[in-house]
Amino acid sequence: RSFHMTIASAVGKFYGARDAASVWPMLCVHLNITLYALTYWITRPVQPFLFKNLGADAVMFGYLQTTFSVVQLAGSPIIGRLCDTQGSKLALQMCQVATGLSYILLGTASNIPLLFLAQMPTVLMQSMHCAQAFVSEFSSEESRSSALGRLSLSYGFGMAAGPLLGGYLSNLVGVQNVAVLAGCIMFIPIYFNAVLLPGRIAASDKDSADKPSGLRLTEILHVMEDKTCRQLTIFMLLTGLAAQIYHSSFAMAASTTFGLSPSDLGQLQTLSGILGLVANTFVVGAVEKRLSQLSTISLATAILGSTLLMYSQASTYVHLMIIALVSAMPSMAMYTTVTSMLTKAAAKDNTATIIGLGHATRSFCGIAAPTLGGFIMQSYGTHGIGLTGAAIMALAFAYIQIARPSPSKDKAAKSQ
Repeated sequence: RSFHMTIASAVGKFYGARDAASVWPMLCVHLNITLYALTYWITRPVQPFLFKNLGADAVMFGYLQTTFSVVQLAGSPIIGRLCDTQGSKLALQMCQVATGLSYILLGTASNIPLLFLAQMPTVLMQSMHCAQAFVSEFSSEESRSSALGRLSLSYGFGMAAGPLLGGYLSNLVGVQNVAVLAGCIMFIPIYFNAVLLPGRIAASDKDSADKPSGLRLTEILHVMEDKTCRQLTIFMLLTGLAAQIYHSSFAMAASTTFGLSPSDLGQLQTLSGILGLVANTFVVGAVEKRLSQLSTISLATAILGSTLLMYSQASTYVHLMIIALVSAMPSMAMYTTVTSMLTKAAAKDNTATIIGLGHATRSFCGIAAPTLGGFIMQSYGTHGIGLTGAAIMALAFAYIQIARPSPSKDKAAKSQ
């Protein structure tokens, strides 16, 4: 018993549990996120083949991804409000059921309209949102930041294993059954949630209970008055658009242009996931100790622009592997560093708003880029995708060199 208590204490400390009673609920939340990521990434290498089998071309594939992004964006405030009013447990259960249903509908779709119908339940595909609410409650104030970071680690495990598993399973059971299997896996944590998670968690204070969820226009306008926040948001729009044009069209290009199988695509996505996980854990902090944050994002932008230029000339699986190897770490470094710069630039009262604005910026790119990428892919192929992305990255690099945002200087000026 003493051994079990020691193990539980060590695990609880690692995940940032507030006390002994919070260890099992915390582990349950991490199980949810690992399976949530695993199932999402299991379906990624098979989606383009499933869509292609039903007659969807690159443009239609772009429309489907845009639909997914729009539905996701609409669902975020719904889940936020549901967490506030009905509690995170009910919200998380609804998210897991809706996500599983979406995958099952995807796997059983027999025509393109049913593919679009399968995107509708993803309005509640917001498990990370609910998990963050639980972790904030189950962790101490001192360990909250690292505890939230551990969620990304659990997501990373699912992200790293999912594509490889999805590609392998497609050879055994077929691409449609992989999606159905992913949907069934999503129902596994529902029982554990019912047993291990507490019911509705009361707000910690009146202010948090009264605070409206979501972004308000007045708050956004106030944050955007800050020069550095405005500059970094424009930079995020440019780099996000370039990256999303590439990523949204890549899966379809892998099957149509490069002739990859679901297994090949799964291996490639797993490689990218592992490299991103390693970069986030070990590389980003080490780079920032040697380079300024501005130098870090400038270097990352230059490398990513170069890989997009390489992609415009790629013709083999080996070329794609090299591009994945080169781009994974700077991509993660840019995301982490820009987020850090934004939170340093914003006033303390506006930290949540600026983080929310960053998510909204990425969501906007996720809406616009797939349709644009689909048209470019249809008309000019991967050559056009690579050149367009490289040109936008070059524009972002030039902009950041001219703007030269400096969060620390802006804050110092405000305090005087």
